[in-house]
Amino acid sequence: MLNSKQKKCIEMMALGDRTQKEIAEQLKVTEATICNWKKNEDFQTEYIEFMRQNLRGAVAKAFNTELQLLNARSEMVRLLAAKDVLDRAGFRPDDNVNANIDTDLHITIDYGD
Repeated sequence: MLNSKQKKCIEMMALGDRTQKEIAEQLKVTEATICNWKKNEDFQTEYIEFMRQNLRGAVAKAFNTELQLLNARSEMVRLLAAKDVLDRAGFRPDDNVNANIDTDLHITIDYGD
C-alpha cells in the first residue's frame, strides 16, 4: 500500500510538467527516495494504473480527432487517417497473396488443313 506522498508523486510524475528534483522538493523528500519508490513493484503498478485511467479519458477526444482528419484538406492526411481507422477496425491488408490456380492446360495444335 502506498503512502500519500507516493500517491502524490505518481500524480505529479503523470502530469509530466516537473522534474524529479522539483517533485522531490515539493514532497519534501530526496531524489534518491523517489528513485527507490520507482523501483518498488507496488509503486510501478499504481503508476501504470494511474496512466491507464487518465488515457481512458482521452479516448473519445482521440477518436473524434481521427474522424475529423478523414475530412482534412491534405490527401495524405486523409489517406493516413483512413488507413489507421481501417487498421484499428481489423481490416489490415494481408501481406501474403494467396493464389490458388487450379486449371487444366489444353494445347491445341493446328496443322492446317
